[in-house]
Amino acid sequence: MVRRIVVGAHYGFRDWLGQRVTAVVMALYTLFFALNALMLPEMSHEAWRGMFSGGFMRFFTFLFFLALFYHAWVGVRDIYMDYIKPVG
Repeated sequence: MVRRIVVGAHYGFRDWLGQRVTAVVMALYTLFFALNALMLPEMSHEAWRGMFSGGFMRFFTFLFFLALFYHAWVGVRDIYMDYIKPVG
């Protein structure tokens, strides 16, 4: 029986899955935010402030930005590792 040894960085699947999960989180938040914004009775500062005053909206906005930063970090890092070659 031949035993295969897997070598490499072992982060490809985790990063791929992280990209997909953060994309779903951001898409769901965007839909939720758009529906909330469209259902506001008026487009005023007070209405927008009221929409973000609840803990529910604050938490999911924070989660959205965490997902956005992670998604951007993994994407830029992968582009850098795949396409930018060392000079010399």
